[in-house]
Amino acid sequence: MTSVSPATGYARLTPWQARRVLLGLLLLTGFFLAVLPGPPPVCNLRQEGSQTGDVALYRAEIDRIHAGEGYYQAAATELVARGYPTRSVFNWRTPLPMWLIGKMPAAVLGQVLLGGLALAVLLLAFEAASREQPNIYRLAAPLVVLLIGALLPCLLGDLYVMPVLWAATLIALSICAYGLNWPALGVAAGLAAVFFRELALPYTLLAAGLAWHQRRRWELLSWLVGLAAWAVFFGLHCWQMDRLITPDAVAHRHGWIRFGGAPFVLATVQANACLLLVPTWVTALYFVAAMVGLGGWDTPLGQRAALTLCLFVAAFSVVGQDFNRYWGILIAPLLCFGAVRAPAALWQLCRATEIRCPAWHARSA
Repeated sequence: MTSVSPATGYARLTPWQARRVLLGLLLLTGFFLAVLPGPPPVCNLRQEGSQTGDVALYRAEIDRIHAGEGYYQAAATELVARGYPTRSVFNWRTPLPMWLIGKMPAAVLGQVLLGGLALAVLLLAFEAASREQPNIYRLAAPLVVLLIGALLPCLLGDLYVMPVLWAATLIALSICAYGLNWPALGVAAGLAAVFFRELALPYTLLAAGLAWHQRRRWELLSWLVGLAAWAVFFGLHCWQMDRLITPDAVAHRHGWIRFGGAPFVLATVQANACLLLVPTWVTALYFVAAMVGLGGWDTPLGQRAALTLCLFVAAFSVVGQDFNRYWGILIAPLLCFGAVRAPAALWQLCRATEIRCPAWHARSA
């Protein structure tokens, strides 16, 4: 008989192993729900796009570049005028995508380009999921629906000017390309992501490590050459910043190492257009479900997505201030890959416990 559910690694667990995993899952769920009475800041993408937020800053820089100014001149003028702290290099974005959009005949073409990348993610994700589960209505179609919510900011207002949104879309594109065994596209998209925003660096290092572990020499060489080029690019960026940072420049009151833990992680998870419309406790359940789905997904695509998500979650639990909750845009597509597999993963985990339940036996029959 053909399996009606996507296979997961939980089916191989012994009954006692499955019971321990299920108990740990219940405790983890209770923990995340317990931290909600003091809720983390809600990620409000509409607020991020207000006239006083980062989107307005980036749009003003783009307008200046379109009028003929250089990027660094435009950034220095707008940052100071809007009262942004400028002492740290990390308060200054690298030129992309503001320079790229500013050089286009019309800024809206930047949104068209980003929308095209998002569409490519949807198509590649659908194809990769279809190859793993022929019944497209059980995996591929639901995955696309979830990804639409994660990638919707690409088409909302002026959010397309946010570098982190470009990086997130390119990371998702890279992972999907690897799922189709297209490593060349995977490398190109991953390296493009880190050039758009340095927050993508953990993924590129992970991908290089996987290439080394799998002994794919040409791929590893491509990652190393690309990362070396990015290091030069970022070094030149820092050199430019050092010339523009004045002695009286203001710094953030708090450092970037904040140990925000679970509350901050949940705040980043909420950077999804669909989760903005539901209570925060739903976000907690969604996050746990996504982690369960990825934990049982033992294909190369699943392992890459799971390792990437775990790496970013670990980083967000340590690094990031309250206003950095929008960093969750980076992991929003990755969570979709796990959430769509959660029902099958939970079903097979419960079956593996061999705890008698009439509903389970009825479905098996």
